[in-house]
Amino acid sequence: MSLEALLDEKGRISRLIGEAKKRGESAEELIARMKLVSSQIGDLKAAAKLSKVNAEADSEKPTAEEQSPALPQHFSEQPFKSSAVSDSVDIRIVDERDKYGWDCYVNAHPNACVYHLWEFRQAIEQSFGHSAVYVGAFAKGDSGDRLCGVLPLVEVKSRLFGHYFASVPFFNYGGPLADSEATENALLAFLHGHAATGHEALGEAEHVELRMAKQIAGLEEDSDSRWATKTHKVSMLRQLPEDRQQLWSDLGTKLRAQVKKAQRFEPVMKFGRTELLDDFYRVFARNMRDLGTPVYAKSFFRHLLESSDNHLARLGVVYQQGRPVACCYLIGYNDTLEIPWASTLREANHMNMNMFMYWEVLGFAIEQQYRFFDFGRSSKDASTYRFKKQWGAEPVQLYWQYYLHRAESLPDLSPNNPKYDLLIKVWQRLPVWLANIIGPPVVKYLP
Repeated sequence: MSLEALLDEKGRISRLIGEAKKRGESAEELIARMKLVSSQIGDLKAAAKLSKVNAEADSEKPTAEEQSPALPQHFSEQPFKSSAVSDSVDIRIVDERDKYGWDCYVNAHPNACVYHLWEFRQAIEQSFGHSAVYVGAFAKGDSGDRLCGVLPLVEVKSRLFGHYFASVPFFNYGGPLADSEATENALLAFLHGHAATGHEALGEAEHVELRMAKQIAGLEEDSDSRWATKTHKVSMLRQLPEDRQQLWSDLGTKLRAQVKKAQRFEPVMKFGRTELLDDFYRVFARNMRDLGTPVYAKSFFRHLLESSDNHLARLGVVYQQGRPVACCYLIGYNDTLEIPWASTLREANHMNMNMFMYWEVLGFAIEQQYRFFDFGRSSKDASTYRFKKQWGAEPVQLYWQYYLHRAESLPDLSPNNPKYDLLIKVWQRLPVWLANIIGPPVVKYLP
């Protein structure tokens, strides 16, 4: 059975489970079938990934003149598939009935990132209660409408931080995907002009934020435009070697010494899923409090782990003498393993547990046959930037593009904003148990 057919079958079973539950009937057999189909989907993707790696290894390497800077798939500039005109495209808001077609489109698009997948909409809605507006572009044809572009949007609305939409909040990447530049422009047109009045909340928002790995052509910042761009962040990316031995050789003498120092304390790193969630959250929540940052609810990470049918999701926890001292959350999609969150207890810093964790995580990425490791975003020349740089990561510019619908200037919700200094200092003095209670209701409004 093909991957597309399996995804369709999964959608059909999901609907049957929902119908059975509504009728109060047992859905155990359907759930068992769902697990089997999900496993088959995973096997097909793993086989396809291994085949791709082997094919690349067997192919002739390009000459130095032919080589271009190596970047993960969703960062690479890909030509549009077609030259369809916007008049032939219908832009409309999609719903749950479209989610499997949406994911099929995302999985086939060369510039897609994992956060375009429908499951992240579900995780955000379940964890934070935000409303989402997922916009689809449909090309009309003799055989029916065909999805030719997508734009995920999530609404964030609070008295303290304002009313806006983001694509995608809480993560590093998002924005539109399209088969043609005209279709991309049609999706963007939904954000302004008469199109915005088609969705009341979108028309009332102060701004829309698109978190992009590329700059959208034609969005000029001038007196007649409501578009603006921030380039304050970069992603730190490292191309991975073939094995751990080569990685070890690539690291500098100083970095190897720091990893060796940590190994003298006999740490153990475990990779897993929900069975590690309590230990992961114990470290993560404590570190967020120490940084003066509200913490996500534990349920947010549980939702992410439980909804990861189309990508690899793992927790990593470092134990020293049986006690969790460092942790990370990993997301793998296509050719890249990303680490959106990582934390280390301050009292473990003298043992270099953070260095040990990153060494093990990079080794895990190599063993899982990823080509790139994404250390996450950083501000240029910040301490996190320098930390990632020493591991061989290189900066790649990010473009956060804003449509200022009602706002007169770019928003600044960064913790570096001076007006949040006092709040951060107060938060750092809270007991961890209290920060864990009041943090989730606050952080849901910080994208």
